[in-house]
Amino acid sequence: MRIIWCLCVVLLAGCKLLPSPPIENEKQIPSDVVEVIQSEPIDTSEICLVEENVATFEHQCDLAYWASLWIKASEMSWPKRKDSINALGNSIGDKLAKIIFTLPASTPYQDRLRASHWLKEIQPKLSPDFARLVKPIVQAPNEQLLEYESAITLLSRVNTQQSQSIENLQKELEAQRKKVEELLQIEASLMDKNRSSQQ
Repeated sequence: MRIIWCLCVVLLAGCKLLPSPPIENEKQIPSDVVEVIQSEPIDTSEICLVEENVATFEHQCDLAYWASLWIKASEMSWPKRKDSINALGNSIGDKLAKIIFTLPASTPYQDRLRASHWLKEIQPKLSPDFARLVKPIVQAPNEQLLEYESAITLLSRVNTQQSQSIENLQKELEAQRKKVEELLQIEASLMDKNRSSQQ
């Protein structure tokens, strides 16, 4: 019986040592493919916006409150959100609320830029997990919108300058055309005088 067991173990171990034959259906992975390593997901059930030793304020560890505030802000007009921002103070909780009130797309450029500065002010005070959450959800899209709006403003200025330049060139062209017409009229009248004097 032991001999049979030993023989089975040797056979099974021997099969493991042999390379397996290639499977035709298996796709070859190109060498230039990069493996994506996912970071550990954030446990949002116990995430706080800031550590308790940094600051304490109402709804500090209540992400549902902040998400509902964001939804409420997206449903408000800009003037109402502006009034809400003006009514808030400068504590970390108030600055977070101000930032949330500026997140909807209808926020003017200057106010969005101001919110970006508020975020940079409080970012060192945020908890590490919340800071990881804020970067892709709030900071990156806000910065991208600021870049787009800056580019649009710059393109508008360039367009305006080009339009003015085209208008100036058209005026100059018209003035040159009038001068050419005057010169042609002078030439024609001189030629007429020449003909009449030769006759």
